[in-house]
Amino acid sequence: MSEQVVENTNQRIVDAMNKWSIKFFSLLLPSGLGTKVTIKDVTDEGSKVLSMGIYSGKRSAQEESIPYDGSTYEGHAIKDESRDSLWLYEASPPNSFEPYEEGIFHVSLGHVFKCHTCRGQGRITCKTCGGKVRWTKYLSDGREKHYTCSCGDGKQDCSTCTGYGEMLKILSVKTRYTFDEKKYTEYSGKLPESLLIDSSGSKIFEHACEYRDRVISEAMDGFDSSKFSHLMTDAHSEIKSSVSSKATNKIFAPSIINNLIDKYFTELPNLATGNKRLSLESLPIRMKCEVTDVPVKDVTYEYKGKQYSLYVYGDKNDVWVDGKKPAKFTWKLAIVIGVLILTIGFIVFMQL
Repeated sequence: MSEQVVENTNQRIVDAMNKWSIKFFSLLLPSGLGTKVTIKDVTDEGSKVLSMGIYSGKRSAQEESIPYDGSTYEGHAIKDESRDSLWLYEASPPNSFEPYEEGIFHVSLGHVFKCHTCRGQGRITCKTCGGKVRWTKYLSDGREKHYTCSCGDGKQDCSTCTGYGEMLKILSVKTRYTFDEKKYTEYSGKLPESLLIDSSGSKIFEHACEYRDRVISEAMDGFDSSKFSHLMTDAHSEIKSSVSSKATNKIFAPSIINNLIDKYFTELPNLATGNKRLSLESLPIRMKCEVTDVPVKDVTYEYKGKQYSLYVYGDKNDVWVDGKKPAKFTWKLAIVIGVLILTIGFIVFMQL
């Protein structure tokens, strides 16, 4: 490692320690610690974080009924309930990995029946007058007040069928797209995995498998668990092939990343297992694989004749300590004690 690289590394560590030590709630930690210590040793423990995720759409259908006026239904209509799929209609997945929810649309099941509320008449007893049309109320002073309902004939349009007398069975279809992501780490040091997974770094590999048109086409005949398995087998091979071709710069070892990719596909549940035709149908839209290089420095330093250690990690140069850290009476602690004394004094004063 060149002197310039060592100097830059040490400066980043000093800045990280200063940022860490000035935090107010680190009451006993000396502020500006980075400029007060002697860095004895820095070990590079850089890790790789693999992010794998599948973007999928889920369609659910609820059987409902809508008023039917007897004319030709101009919306979507099921042709064959034993073969049709919910993805046959309005299938336009977003070109991203962002969560998205489409508006509800209807698909006719082709079954027309008489409205149960009005028994196919289209009209029911008026709720305002109870079918009387005219009625009289007697006031407390003995006078009479006469009323005439605007319904005219004691009837009103049925609110269920809106006066048509007939209902059409339909499927009310909801669509939601989500990105289900998992992260794995390749790291053998002490820094907790949870910190690594949430850290930022340099993206050194990215590959996306786009199979939207293919799966939507296959969904017309029913996208089942076997088709999902075949699709994932192809995606698995495609991603590993991309890893091998893009690892020529030696930024990462293909074998290490491939092991993590294998682990992801081994643990990946079959998305189509719960599919029920015209009820609940899920489809994979695209898949993404990313590898991020997260810097991790194991630092040994000396402060006032004693030796300590810590980790500086991520692009934001966060600090994590496993063990003891320097402690002394600081201005932060003095402020807390001062506030407590003033608070207690005020409470005592108010009670006098």
